[in-house]
Amino acid sequence: MGITVYLSGHLKGFADGKTEIVLSGRFSSVDEVLAELWREHPALRDRVLDEQGEIRQHVNIFEGDRDVKRLGGLGTRLSAGDVHIFNAVSGG
Repeated sequence: MGITVYLSGHLKGFADGKTEIVLSGRFSSVDEVLAELWREHPALRDRVLDEQGEIRQHVNIFEGDRDVKRLGGLGTRLSAGDVHIFNAVSGG
């Protein structure tokens, strides 16, 4: 069993040009998925997490359609399966 991580286009340069990465294994939480993602694509970590290991202010991580920041943070339990990582959109 595996999980797919979807990246926004600006992150693909840090993931060998990929916007979809299939990770093999069994994962129970978002932080477990990200640990495997960092193992395969270490340059992504500093673009997604800050120096304290928290999700950067302008980065969103969704587990299925659930915003991880509004749930249990990186410890959010997996239920829907796929993880999406993208920059927040702002402006005026």
